[in-house]
Amino acid sequence: MKQFDVIIVGAGPCGSILAAGLDPRIRVLVVDRRHVLDTDRIEEEAKCCGGMLDHAAQEELAHLGIGLDRKTLMAPNVFSVRAVDFESRMERFYPRNYLNMDRGWFDHQLLKRASRRPNVTVWQGIRVTGFKEEDDRVLVDFRSVDEDGADQPARQVSCRYLVGADGASSVIRCQLLKNEKKERLPRNYVAIQEIHEVAKPLPYYMAVFDKRVTDYYSWVIPKGNKILIGAAIPAEKSPKYGTASQRFEYLKEDLTIKGFDLSCPLKRQGCRLLRPRAVGSVNSGGGRVFLAGEAAGLISPSSSEGISFAMRSGEKLAKAMGRLVKSDKKKAKDLIHLRYRQALRPLKLSIFLKTFKSFVMYTPLVRAMVFLTGALSIKGPVKSRKWSL
Repeated sequence: MKQFDVIIVGAGPCGSILAAGLDPRIRVLVVDRRHVLDTDRIEEEAKCCGGMLDHAAQEELAHLGIGLDRKTLMAPNVFSVRAVDFESRMERFYPRNYLNMDRGWFDHQLLKRASRRPNVTVWQGIRVTGFKEEDDRVLVDFRSVDEDGADQPARQVSCRYLVGADGASSVIRCQLLKNEKKERLPRNYVAIQEIHEVAKPLPYYMAVFDKRVTDYYSWVIPKGNKILIGAAIPAEKSPKYGTASQRFEYLKEDLTIKGFDLSCPLKRQGCRLLRPRAVGSVNSGGGRVFLAGEAAGLISPSSSEGISFAMRSGEKLAKAMGRLVKSDKKKAKDLIHLRYRQALRPLKLSIFLKTFKSFVMYTPLVRAMVFLTGALSIKGPVKSRKWSL
């Protein structure tokens, strides 16, 4: 049985930043079901994501000294968001500064950076099925996935510490916190997204509010001569508006009213999405198991932005582990947890504060009042402030 110091489940921004930041004497294994390093599979396996880097994500990249290559960056970069409220029948433009990128190539670039380190091993096409924690190690069960997506016979690998950086559907969090109280769990949403061609690139990002679609928000994001349309929809079926797929059709109806031709989608994808509560949804793990990124509940409750939280939590966990991963002292893991929890305080505070922003954005009456006053808004290419359906 192979032995590593740290096994990281998930090769997204969190797992890659963590792997690259760990002490070079630590033997690291990164596993992912996807084939992130294979350039011919990037488009096929890219995560369902808007691919917009906000100021916090840009700041973290700058702090880590990471520049994005030409394949990762996309046009256009947008400097405003067109917010359209179908309940108050108003719209406004607000200033924003996003960096537009291809999520598949972004993950590829970060993992490639980590894989260059001699102490980092990457296994692709691996599905982790569970783990067993012992006194001095963690036994991780996994199956390799063949070219047709079929699971191969079960195998096992050992490590000193296990990290769940495997996103909203984290297998690691599910097993570790199987008895977690429901009121402390983040709320479950389904993100559905389609890709459509457009005649010319949009000069803005678009946020759409319609209670028929979701109590959260929907988006339209320009990607060259294409757009991504998507929505974060409650996972539970609505008695009034139906399933997530049915509610997504309301979004397409809204956008058709606003002049978009959505008759021929090029691709449709989806994934699970978490929406943390103000307090209690973030859990950093326990024992020899750690959680980071969205698996730990670290994601914005107002915008569902998770890349900056993923990168920052990966960096903070790497620093918390330091050289302690190699220590045989019984209290080493407790000290790592203490350091990690302390380092996560700014991220938890950010989530807490963003719940107030979330209240303003997603309470229809409050949002309508903000739209009506025009506070913080700017002039945009679409001049209408109020319209009728």
